[in-house]
Amino acid sequence: MARPLVIGVGMPMAGDDAAGRLVAQRLAGNDRGFDIAECQGMAADLVLLFEGRARVLVVDACRSGAAPGTLLRFDAITGTLPASPRAVSSHGSGVEEAIRLGRALGVLPERCDLWAIEGADFSLGAAMTPAVSAAVERCVAEIPACLAAAERAIPRP
Repeated sequence: MARPLVIGVGMPMAGDDAAGRLVAQRLAGNDRGFDIAECQGMAADLVLLFEGRARVLVVDACRSGAAPGTLLRFDAITGTLPASPRAVSSHGSGVEEAIRLGRALGVLPERCDLWAIEGADFSLGAAMTPAVSAAVERCVAEIPACLAAAERAIPRP
């Protein structure tokens, strides 16, 4: 079985929308027991990344109305995603659509979590806001332990 995968979603030149990709970039480079991927949030791209994985954690910026920098966590398998796709992703229905498509195709990972960082400024060319930068650092610090704990909890034959 393939190692867990962290997918950073976002647009690098669009202010807070770069949050997910920045998390992935900051986690890359050290072998921490999981793989890293980046994408812009297209449903088809995400579904391809889901294939063959038992555990995926997607990080993306969102617009839910919470305070900038708020970290929202969703279990995409057993939990309920918010009614508004932008509450999970700044890319509209990309992440939500990928989950539905992954289910329909039978490639949705057994465990799929979404970590959504509330953004404030998604303007092209904007700098990331300080609250979102702090949330990126929090994700970078918490994701390795989260994935390691999940791996330890899996019963082995």
